[in-house]
Amino acid sequence: MTEEGYNSAGREGRRKCSVVYTHFPHYRRAVMRELVKNGKHDYRFWGGVEAVEGIEPFTGDALVQVNPLRFVQKGRRSRLKGFWPAVVDRSVDVVIILGNANVAATWAMALAARLLGKKVLFWAHGWRRREALPKRVMRNLYHRLAHRILVYGERARSLGAESGYPRNRIRVIYNSLDFEGAEAAVAKIEAGGLSAGDRPRALFARPDRPLVVCTARLTALCRFDLLLRAAVQLAARRLPVNVLLVGDGPERGRLEALARELDLDVHFHGACHDEEELAPMIYHADLTVSPGKVGLTAIHSLIYGTPVVTHGDFDRQMPEVEAITPGSTGSFFRAGDVDNLANAIGEWLLSGRDREEVRRLCRQEVAARWTPCRQRELIDAAVDELFQGEAA
Repeated sequence: MTEEGYNSAGREGRRKCSVVYTHFPHYRRAVMRELVKNGKHDYRFWGGVEAVEGIEPFTGDALVQVNPLRFVQKGRRSRLKGFWPAVVDRSVDVVIILGNANVAATWAMALAARLLGKKVLFWAHGWRRREALPKRVMRNLYHRLAHRILVYGERARSLGAESGYPRNRIRVIYNSLDFEGAEAAVAKIEAGGLSAGDRPRALFARPDRPLVVCTARLTALCRFDLLLRAAVQLAARRLPVNVLLVGDGPERGRLEALARELDLDVHFHGACHDEEELAPMIYHADLTVSPGKVGLTAIHSLIYGTPVVTHGDFDRQMPEVEAITPGSTGSFFRAGDVDNLANAIGEWLLSGRDREEVRRLCRQEVAARWTPCRQRELIDAAVDELFQGEAA
């Protein structure tokens, strides 16, 4: 489309938006496709094409083009190159930037975009906990470079307002995975398909035991050591469980050694990005347990109707924890407390809750807030709002 075409479309309410990330994690694919297929505005994407901290990037497909950037990260230091065309293009109306104050390039992009008269949105986790005054001042200074902040949860908006940032400039867009793909996988499972992974219990010597699963990278922050020690306590209470860990990472060797030491039934499946292989493992589990922080792992589990147990210290949690309603879509335990974790798992497994009703509630929660379609609607609405005379 020509620049004149963009401007004409703009007068009709359609805006050209550059979306700039250091890299788009693979799970962003669904919402990016949704924005291109069904978005009210014209979204173009710019991002790094190399894996970052073991997370593979989405680099585009037949529908979504990702203009490649060069992103290098070493510890807390990072460099992003090649982003200027996304910002200085005269036909661009809105620049949507990954809101990470530790990436110097995001400051430069936001400042330049505002000087050029463009609207700026930060797409960010936002506020996760109450902060000391110096950090609060710096964060608010950074966020004021944007006309609006797009955050993942209601708690972030409340904390942001409490910290002194204008509440009316914070918009909640939640987060999402490939909901349509998961729905298709559920339909196949319930029709008797996906035979390659439809019997995860068969991985264990005692398939009759309750199955506890978690799909996540095996890192220290995930605290799977707590889950293994809780499994020992459950066995002592005559409620032994099978544990299925789907993922890889720096803690795998240590966790495998601990499982052997504790004589537990744990299957380490390794990394898996094939949704048709993952789906049955989550669908047929009784419970997902993420003893450390839980992010999109919660949404991934709930999509398949499996409730989630994680810790309830929200200052150390991720925004997706808001999808967990105790007694409905999961439960919480005291952070770091093995006894309390064992209690939470045992209470759920012995509660007698109707499995199909729990499955319905879990999937209902995702459908209401945590889908690419809902995320696209909220992003579109935030862009619309920028041109209604309300932006600061």
